[in-house]
Amino acid sequence: MIPTTRALFAAGVLGVVALAGAFVPALRPVGLVLDLVFVALFVLDYVRTPAPARLAVQRKAPERAGLSQDFARVVRVRAEGLDAAHGLRLELHERFPTWFEVRARSVADPAEREQPSRDERGLVAPAAGDPSGGPDVTVVPAAGPIDLVRVYSASKRGVHALGDLRLRLRGRLGLVERQSRLAGAQPVRVEPPLLNLKRTLQLAASERWRDLGVRRLRRRGGMTEFESLRDLVRGDDVRLVDWKASARRGKPIVREYQEERGQELILVFDCGRRMSATSSEDPERVDARSGRPVRGWTKLDHALDAGLQIAAVALQEGDRVGVLAYDDKVRVFVPPGKAADQLERLKTAVFALESSTRESDLERALRELALRHRRRALVLLLTDVADPLSVERQRQALATGTKKHRILFASLDDPSLRAAAEGRLDEPAAVRAAAFALIAEREKGLAELRGLGIRVLDALPAEGAAPLLAAWLEARRGAG
Repeated sequence: MIPTTRALFAAGVLGVVALAGAFVPALRPVGLVLDLVFVALFVLDYVRTPAPARLAVQRKAPERAGLSQDFARVVRVRAEGLDAAHGLRLELHERFPTWFEVRARSVADPAEREQPSRDERGLVAPAAGDPSGGPDVTVVPAAGPIDLVRVYSASKRGVHALGDLRLRLRGRLGLVERQSRLAGAQPVRVEPPLLNLKRTLQLAASERWRDLGVRRLRRRGGMTEFESLRDLVRGDDVRLVDWKASARRGKPIVREYQEERGQELILVFDCGRRMSATSSEDPERVDARSGRPVRGWTKLDHALDAGLQIAAVALQEGDRVGVLAYDDKVRVFVPPGKAADQLERLKTAVFALESSTRESDLERALRELALRHRRRALVLLLTDVADPLSVERQRQALATGTKKHRILFASLDDPSLRAAAEGRLDEPAAVRAAAFALIAEREKGLAELRGLGIRVLDALPAEGAAPLLAAWLEARRGAG
C-alpha cells in the first residue's frame, strides 16, 4: 500500500489543523472529525482497490533483437472477473538491463490534462531525466485486454533479460495505491543487426556483382549446374543439345552449364583490447526501422556486423565459410561449411563476443588455425594494427601465417583518434598534436605490414562491409 500525493497533501492539511487546534481549542473537534473522515475515506479507498496481483498479466518480447535497433515489448493486462479494477489507473514498472535504452512507452492517463505528443504507434517519449523512462500508464478497461507497449534499444550484444514487473492500481478516490510485484525474466538475444545485408545480397544477385569479380566458368563435360541456353556452334557436344528447346525455336539449341567454384573463407575476429574503442554517433549508419544514427558501437561490433554480411554473401555464392575469434587465446572456432544453417551457426558462435582487456596474440591464433584447418583458405582478418612496440611481432605472425593461408588484413581505425586529429572533438591543441602523432605511428605500422605483400585495408569501423566486400571480391577473384 502506497499513499498517493493527494493523500499526503490531505494529511498535511490535517496536520496544520491539528497544530492550529493546539492554540485554538475550538478547532480541536473540527480537526478530530476531519481526521476520522480522512481515515474512513482512506480505508474505503484501500478496500475497494483490488490487489494488482489478481490481474491476468502476460509479457511478450522478441527472442532476438539487433544491436542498436528498436524492439517492442508488450504486456497484456486482463481484468475479467475483477469488476472492482475497471476504470482504475494502472502503472507498470519494469526492471531492465542498464544497457537497454527506453525509446517510447504507453501512456493513457485521463488525470493528465496535457497528454504528451505521441508517435504513429500512440506511444510517447520516455520521461526526461529518468533512467527508467517512466512507467507505462493506462486505465483498466471494462471489457477486453489492454496492451502496454514499451520500445527498447540495446547497446550491448549478448543474452539479456527483462526482469520483474511492478503493478500499481490507484484507488477511485486517489488516496491509495496498491502494488504487487510479479517475478519473472524474459530473455532477449541481442545480435549484430547486419544493417546493410539486404542491399549487399541484392548486389550479389545482380550483374554488377559479376563485374566485380565472381568468375563463371563454362565446361562441356561433367555438368554441374544449368546456367542458360544458346545456339549450337561447331564443336559443341551433341549430348548438350536441348531437343525440346530446339523444336520450339526451329534450330539447334544447347544447354550451357557453370562449374561450381566454391572456395573457403575463414573470418578471423580480434577480440583483444584494441577492438574495444567505441565509435561516436555516425550519420552514415542508421537504424533501418527508426532512421536514427547508430552510436556507441565498439570496433568489434562493427567487425562482426561487416564480417557476417560477407559470410552471408560468400555462402550464397557457394563458398565454405568458417569463423575464428581470439584475444590471447582462441575463444571461438567454427569449421568452414556451406550447409543451409551455416550462417546461423556462425551468428550463434560470435553474437555474444565482447572485447577483452588482454593483448591479442595473433601468432597463436594463426598457428592454431593452421592446425585446425589444414586446407588452404582465404583468411579475412578483422583487427587493427598493433602499437609501435608490438607491430614487429604482428608482422612476423602474418609472415608465418601466409605460408599456410592467403590473408586479407582489415585494419579498423580508431574513430575517436581520427576525430581528435581533425578537430571535431574541440580538444586542446596538445591533444590534437598527440592524435596526429599516433596516426603517423599507425600509418608507419600499416606500411610495414604492406611490405609483406599481403593486402592491407585501412578503414573506419562505421564504413561497414563495403570496403571489406570489395577487397574480399578482389582476393576471391585472384584465387582462381
